[in-house]
Amino acid sequence: MKRIDLCQYAASRGFVLDRRQSSKCSAVLRHSNGDKLVVSRQPNGQYVYFNAKGNDNGTVIDLIQTRDRVSLGEVRKLLRPWLNHSASPPPELPTLPISLQPSQHDAARVLAAWIEARPIGATAHYLESERQIPRHVLQHEKFRDRIRMDERRNSVFPHFNKSGLCGFELKNRGFTGFSPGGVKGLACSRPEEGDHQMVICETAIDMLSYAALKGVDGKRFFSTAGQISPVQAECLRSAAEKMPTDATIVLALDNDEGGHKLADQLREATATTGRTVIEDFPLHSGDDWNDVLRQTSPTAKPEPTPS
Repeated sequence: MKRIDLCQYAASRGFVLDRRQSSKCSAVLRHSNGDKLVVSRQPNGQYVYFNAKGNDNGTVIDLIQTRDRVSLGEVRKLLRPWLNHSASPPPELPTLPISLQPSQHDAARVLAAWIEARPIGATAHYLESERQIPRHVLQHEKFRDRIRMDERRNSVFPHFNKSGLCGFELKNRGFTGFSPGGVKGLACSRPEEGDHQMVICETAIDMLSYAALKGVDGKRFFSTAGQISPVQAECLRSAAEKMPTDATIVLALDNDEGGHKLADQLREATATTGRTVIEDFPLHSGDDWNDVLRQTSPTAKPEPTPS
């Protein structure tokens, strides 16, 4: 059954591909009844789905049983024409303009959670009041749709790799997390013509804090969410190569042992790009860039120590 293209089968049941929200590793398909399927492929090639507007998920078998309430034997009968045409869909069906690549993470779950998160809107209490990130930074075009809020009011910062959305950082008062089923890529601002600095930070909060302190214009911001993996190193190398040849890479990291270790990793990752690399640590040992920002805002509320 894993040979059956679940996207194509869903199309035969009235689902329509949302090309804008789909990517190389996940497809979004909508039905007129309100259902919204997020489909991905596992490393073994198996197609799986998650219904972002319902509570069903699984393989094509689960999709049929949920909608038709039939036995497994009936499912096999329904799918027999598809198995006989495994190399291509039955000829009377339209061909979808997408062919999903297998993913090493739960791409469907990550995309479904991101779709359900909402823009921060008129207020972002945690980011503005507790983290002291100015509204003009949060609303800057460079960070458009790079910050959302989930149902628990966590701030959500998407991570991308070469296949597209792959996970997201989660941050709230006393809480730091990463998306279930996701993998770390890079959180990033939107690139603009004229960017001449590539600023790499340890977290999305630091990224926004540095933007508030040092300005946004001319800078392209990235967050690694901590120490980097080989995949992230390759993403950073690729991002650096997209900068102008005379661009500067700024390592705006925490002034602690972890930050200095990460600086060494980032220098190694970007060494072959030919771009100048400089370090910019907070003045005081142990500080990160949000500490520096909040020290300039005496009304800031202290972040509680997680229990």
